[in-house]
Amino acid sequence: MNPEQPDHVLRMLADLDARLGRITAEVAEVRSGLAALGRQARPVQPTQPVPPGQPTPSVPPGHPAQPAPGATHPDPRPAYAQPSGPGRDSVWRAGAPQAGGPALGGYRPAGPVDGPRPQPGPGPAGPAAPGPAGPGWTRRSAETRPRRAPRLTAATVIAAIGGSVMLAGIAFLLVVAIQAGLFPPIARVVAAAVLALVLVGLGLWLQSRHEATPERPINPGALALVGTGLAAAMLDVIACTTLYQWIPVPAAYMFVGGLALAGMALAQRWSSGLLACLVSAGTMVLAPFISTGVELPVFLVILAIATAVLGAELGIAVRVVWSFFPAPVLVGYLTQTHLHDRGEQVALIVAALVFAAVGVGVAWADSVRRRPAPENAALVVVPTAVPLLLLSGLVLLRPGWPVGVVLAAAYLTVAVVAGRRAQEPGPVLLSAVAGVVGSALLFGAWVELGGREMTSLALTLSATGYLVAAGLWGRRWVDWVAGVGAAIALAVYVVVNEPFLALDERLAVRELTYWDVVAAFAVTALAVAATWWASRRVPRQASRVVMAGAVVALLTFSVMVVAAGVVIGDLAGAARNGFLVAHLVVTVLWISCAAWLILTPSPRLSDARRMGFVLGSLALAKLLFLDLATLPGLFRVLSFIAVGAVMLAVAVRYRRDTEPSGSGSPT
Repeated sequence: MNPEQPDHVLRMLADLDARLGRITAEVAEVRSGLAALGRQARPVQPTQPVPPGQPTPSVPPGHPAQPAPGATHPDPRPAYAQPSGPGRDSVWRAGAPQAGGPALGGYRPAGPVDGPRPQPGPGPAGPAAPGPAGPGWTRRSAETRPRRAPRLTAATVIAAIGGSVMLAGIAFLLVVAIQAGLFPPIARVVAAAVLALVLVGLGLWLQSRHEATPERPINPGALALVGTGLAAAMLDVIACTTLYQWIPVPAAYMFVGGLALAGMALAQRWSSGLLACLVSAGTMVLAPFISTGVELPVFLVILAIATAVLGAELGIAVRVVWSFFPAPVLVGYLTQTHLHDRGEQVALIVAALVFAAVGVGVAWADSVRRRPAPENAALVVVPTAVPLLLLSGLVLLRPGWPVGVVLAAAYLTVAVVAGRRAQEPGPVLLSAVAGVVGSALLFGAWVELGGREMTSLALTLSATGYLVAAGLWGRRWVDWVAGVGAAIALAVYVVVNEPFLALDERLAVRELTYWDVVAAFAVTALAVAATWWASRRVPRQASRVVMAGAVVALLTFSVMVVAAGVVIGDLAGAARNGFLVAHLVVTVLWISCAAWLILTPSPRLSDARRMGFVLGSLALAKLLFLDLATLPGLFRVLSFIAVGAVMLAVAVRYRRDTEPSGSGSPT
């Protein structure tokens, strides 16, 4: 060391010490930044503010680069980097993090003296800077990351089977113990209640000690224990009400509903369809072994409502459980209403109506209001509406057809309103399902109308309305309902009204009434509507469809003419003469229609003429095979003369219209 230059050596040592301190601080900041990046997959803990006066965690206290409280140090920058004068703040500063940038240290340029000096960025005591490691990024990632359904593992299967076996054992405890007389009723009920509490408590304790992972967020054993315990508690309440009458029925309904809501709320919180199925299906399957009274379907409906309201988003299995399981029980009890008193019948009717209303409401909320809408949500409408088909036949609701018409109108209204959202798949399926259910209820109501003829007429009018709606609206489900309804109406008309009676004089005079006139006219309108609808659906085959429809409509209209002739003749005291005159009119009508189609000018001349030739052939066949054998002398003569005259006129006019101009020169 040169003794003549002690100050220069000291300055060099101080400069080296300051540089080492800055390097150490930057290394510490880089390590902290890397640690923050490594914690991205885990929830980011909120940054705790640093109290004023405390050292920041970037540089450990006591480090040479960390000034002690109250101490002063010279500027750590080297002498050549210490500017003086106005341009001092325009140099690069070390160790100052940029505002809004990653807290990894570095350099940033300082603003000039004559301009606005940028404020230092928030340090550890301020809010966390946005970036890959900030809390905002973690929250956005959690919102956009899709929820992954837990996988079905062996542990889950074993837990579900074990819970089912345990639940069956509890049911046997309540039922078999009664038959064997093992211990008194109070002991059975208390034992089942204690066991249910132990199972639920143990399941919640296991879940509280479970370390959640993306693959297994919920302990399968906890699911099985809690589900088994809640189902056991509901079975115990049902036993106390139906077997021992210790709990009033309204209070039991409230207890079961509360337990079901608690179970579904927990299943919703854990996002577990397995828990919802254990609670709901376990109780619904084993409850019939404990109770066979009229309270059973009401208990099942209450449990189904709780499951539908809180567990509708837990998968299709939950929808199947709450919508399919109560339906056959309700159907079975509604078919045996004669075994129950008036109050019990009212309870069953209310349960069926509420069950169906919940099904429609849940399907509407899932299909129309949820985004994206689950397409299978509308399928719950079908099983929940099955019990409604029996309401029209209940003695308590006689006449039952107005009830069926009102219910059908409600479902058809839902179908129309949902069908207007044709751009979304969910409402389209809901419209189709509700429309089919409403149509089935409507046809079922007509069956309970009373009277075969009235039922046939109602079915025919309904089918005609559906055909018109299908032609105007253009929905596939309406097309299906219209086609099936038209086929059913035509089959019922053939069976009930027996239009073939119009071919036999003796049977027609004895059997045909004014109902046959009205029914035949309605079927004629049905044939016209079906022809119009089918021609719109298959425009390429429109001519053939029109030909077939015209023949069917003419046949049914002919039956109406014969029936009207019999009825008018009967009023005049000569039903046989009315029958004969009607057949004469029918023959002339057919040959006249054929002549008009052959001779009429039309853009579709070939199709019209082809149809005319078909009708003319049918009229000639009727004249030779039916009128010749049925009509007596005078009517037979008139029939042959009329047909011959029309055919001659057609021949003359047809030859003149089809001959080319200038071809009439003598030969």
